[in-house]
Amino acid sequence: MKVFTYSDYIRCIHNLRRKDITGLAEDGVQYDLKVNNKKKNNKGTDKSHDKLIKDILKDKKEVAGLINQFFRPNEKLEASNLQKCSNSFVTKKFKSQEADIVYKLKDKDIYFLIEHQSTVDYNIPFRVLDYSMDIVQEWKKEKRINKISKYPTVVPIVIYTGQVKWNVPKNIKYQQIKVTTYEKYRIDFGYNFIDVNEYNIEELLEKKTMFGYGMILEKSKNTKEFVENVKSIIKIENDIVRLEKLADMIVYLFGNVLEYDEQNELLNLINEKVGGNMATLAERIKAGDRKRMKQFEKRGIREGKRSGREAIQNIASQILKLGLDEDVMKKITNVTNEELKKLEAK
Repeated sequence: MKVFTYSDYIRCIHNLRRKDITGLAEDGVQYDLKVNNKKKNNKGTDKSHDKLIKDILKDKKEVAGLINQFFRPNEKLEASNLQKCSNSFVTKKFKSQEADIVYKLKDKDIYFLIEHQSTVDYNIPFRVLDYSMDIVQEWKKEKRINKISKYPTVVPIVIYTGQVKWNVPKNIKYQQIKVTTYEKYRIDFGYNFIDVNEYNIEELLEKKTMFGYGMILEKSKNTKEFVENVKSIIKIENDIVRLEKLADMIVYLFGNVLEYDEQNELLNLINEKVGGNMATLAERIKAGDRKRMKQFEKRGIREGKRSGREAIQNIASQILKLGLDEDVMKKITNVTNEELKKLEAK
């Protein structure tokens, strides 16, 4: 496994003249290495694919499983030994970017920097190096350094879930000018890499982790394939906690891309798998209905402006097919009673 040590840090400081290149995005913003005790936010989002992996990485149990399954370290990593750090540091040069997740071992100054990419980014080698150096610098601010101090180790991990081939060098030395005379002075810094395209569905199913399942869903090319992939996961997974997390994904992350019948079919399959004990199934379906109603409302306003009553009637017709409340539907679409009767007669 590739790591970033203090020796790398010192070498980089001298080679990059770092102060001339990067800095804090604003005064007072720091890379906080203290444990983040904020409660997890369970609310959904419409940015389904970009948020899927990020949500999974917020779970230290899943991060431990990811490292153990994909990198197989000499010593198994226990979730109970991980602490999540905040990631508010942003460099001036990359002020629109943030390091995704940083974890620390409780008993050692070892940090795991995890960067998720859904698109090819040629700045990744430098950006990961930059973040690794910042972690060391922030560590120095909190510690009293003496001659025998042991500096922290950073384990940089890049996860790529895009469909375009990743052709970015996995070591920053390959992005530096090559001059034979000074070859040995080039910064030699690589990152650990996971590419969703290098694994097939069967391999990811065998890992039985939410991260692996997330990668399977990311690989889905269309809704039909997505539904089939979810069914494959339900078939082999027996852990109730993971199945309920999968149910939440279906409602909160992918409710906007699934048809009503598809969503309910998957939720009911999960409920059957856990022996009908998923007590919140009804509430999940209601949550999906509420989200869908909001989407219909936005779509009705948008299409109504574009194409008038015909678009509004089309939206109302779809809502009727879902069996949702007529009064709510009329409020959203503003259809008349006469229009409603015609729609019901179809």
